[in-house]
Amino acid sequence: MQFKEKKVNIECKNVYKIFKQGNLEVVALRNINIKINQGEIVVVMGPSGSGKTTLLNLISGMVEPTAGKIYVDGRDVTKLRDDEIQKHLQKKIGIVFQFFNLVPSLTAKGNIELPLIISDAPTSYRKQRVEELLKEVDIKDRANHRPFSLSGGEKQRVAIASAIANDPLILLADEPTGNIDSIAEKKVMEIFRNYIDLNSEKSLVIVTHNANLRKIADRTLILKDGQIIRELGKQNIDKGKSDGNGISEEAEAMNHVYDEAEKVFNPAFRMQEFKEIKACPLCHSENILKKWDQERGQFQIINNQITTRATIFCKDCHQISFENCAVYDITRDLV
Repeated sequence: MQFKEKKVNIECKNVYKIFKQGNLEVVALRNINIKINQGEIVVVMGPSGSGKTTLLNLISGMVEPTAGKIYVDGRDVTKLRDDEIQKHLQKKIGIVFQFFNLVPSLTAKGNIELPLIISDAPTSYRKQRVEELLKEVDIKDRANHRPFSLSGGEKQRVAIASAIANDPLILLADEPTGNIDSIAEKKVMEIFRNYIDLNSEKSLVIVTHNANLRKIADRTLILKDGQIIRELGKQNIDKGKSDGNGISEEAEAMNHVYDEAEKVFNPAFRMQEFKEIKACPLCHSENILKKWDQERGQFQIINNQITTRATIFCKDCHQISFENCAVYDITRDLV
């Protein structure tokens, strides 16, 4: 049997994004090359400041790359004019935000209908489409409630219905489970997986810190310091040859790569201390300035170490990078 090759819905070619902060240039993304096929759910994970949301904004067309090309449905979005970007967002892209982005004065039904009104859809079609979407995300009994009377999970379901109202080819989700509880999270994951299973021509890209979302992903991309450092396949521990102890070879392999990925977000190993950072992680020059990151530098205790994030500026390559590090080892003074 000959299998038809899947169409590529999203392609990034040699993409860079550089933000200027005064006289400094911050490289948010460097040399990104990815292809996302129809029928795929791709999860993008990485530490804060790794470039996840920037990548999502580039794919949507809301932000222009500094260099490189981005193709959506075969069209180079980097060449679109402002008026074309608006049409592109309406027809090709749906976006689900962490903080829902619902209009407070509108009911759930009204929020779902809003993108259809903006795109000048006929009234009869709008009414029919809204009813379909209320059923699809299982929120019909809350159709006439305004956002203030909805739970976080209900708000997110309304937001998803609004994002897919215009039947976009690409659905982008930025931390979609960041403000909902674990029960609502499972419901959102179920809606996402069912949506792609029933619409095999579409693609879903999810940016998240939540490793649970890997359960519905076909692939997971790990970002760190603006680069894709690893790609993981589908998480599946039910199939594969058993090793005789009830553990499949595939499960063992998946657990291994998952553990490797986890080191990026929740390291189980001991971190280097702030004072031990001697060189630029990009070009390895020792001509650097470093400080605790004031924006992202919340202190945490991990493995008996007080940890934070360091900002490193290299005087030779003129790049800013970030490293998770320890500022103190609690066990040091224990007898």
